[in-house]
Amino acid sequence: MYSIKKASEMLGIPAVTIRAWETRYQIVAPIRGAGGHRLYSDTDINTLKWIKIQMEENKVKVSEAVWLLKQRHIEEHPFEKPIEKFAVTQVRKPYEDLMDKLYEHLVDLNTFQSHETIDLAFALYHYDEVFHHILVPVLYRMGEEWERGDVTTAQEHFSSQLIMQRFTQFFRILPIYPDLPKVIALCPEGEHHHMGLMLFSLFLRKRGMDVIYLGPNTPLNDLYQLIEMKQILVVAISVTDPELIETLENWIEECREQYPELKFVLGGTGFQHCSPRIFPYVQPDDQREWDKWYESEIMTAKPAHAHT
Repeated sequence: MYSIKKASEMLGIPAVTIRAWETRYQIVAPIRGAGGHRLYSDTDINTLKWIKIQMEENKVKVSEAVWLLKQRHIEEHPFEKPIEKFAVTQVRKPYEDLMDKLYEHLVDLNTFQSHETIDLAFALYHYDEVFHHILVPVLYRMGEEWERGDVTTAQEHFSSQLIMQRFTQFFRILPIYPDLPKVIALCPEGEHHHMGLMLFSLFLRKRGMDVIYLGPNTPLNDLYQLIEMKQILVVAISVTDPELIETLENWIEECREQYPELKFVLGGTGFQHCSPRIFPYVQPDDQREWDKWYESEIMTAKPAHAHT
């Protein structure tokens, strides 16, 4: 029998991930020692090892590997009643449970348990799912609660900073391909909602683009020097406040005159009634449309050259 620490060392799987797989998918059933500690059998070790191999060699998600494990069991024991712990229902994605748990920890200003819940989410799901279906919805919920006065400014700021910290950490480890255009991502001065910008920036980063994330409340006049210094070819902007659009439109026109090769991609509810001048740059909140934009605007673009 092996402790969770020993099992983690043997398999090269973090202990938090082993506990997550056990809790979420019930693929192993360790016994409890005298002190209540988990003890894993050789069968448990082999099961965890098999799951890991499927994920690494066949590039499948953990939920898909569990489904394959269930199919393997059925093929080896065709006349047995399916084992409940491998039931397909266990592979469903109840994001709501993790969202509720994370929201409670954030409202309680509990740093450790908030990070622990996010660690669990990353252990269970692909990072895209975690950001799109757990972290960002929690922040939207927090913002709505703040606007209604149900949570304090301190609670809202704590939540935003903690999740942005996780975003920044993850953002940093993705590879950068130097032959792709460089991007700056921002919300103009007066705009503080940047969750959509964060998701689009993550979309670009996982494709290898070097994104300089400026975030909310960025003065536009300060960007000319940055565009030249970093040889920026793409500017991504998110706006929810329609009152900011006119100033932004004028700035974009000035940039287009000064840097004809510069590409713009715009998103957010603020652009719903924008003028025809910038409407062609607006992208809907749909990753399929983002993929089309990337293929047509980025994959066909030449590497950035120095601005003259």
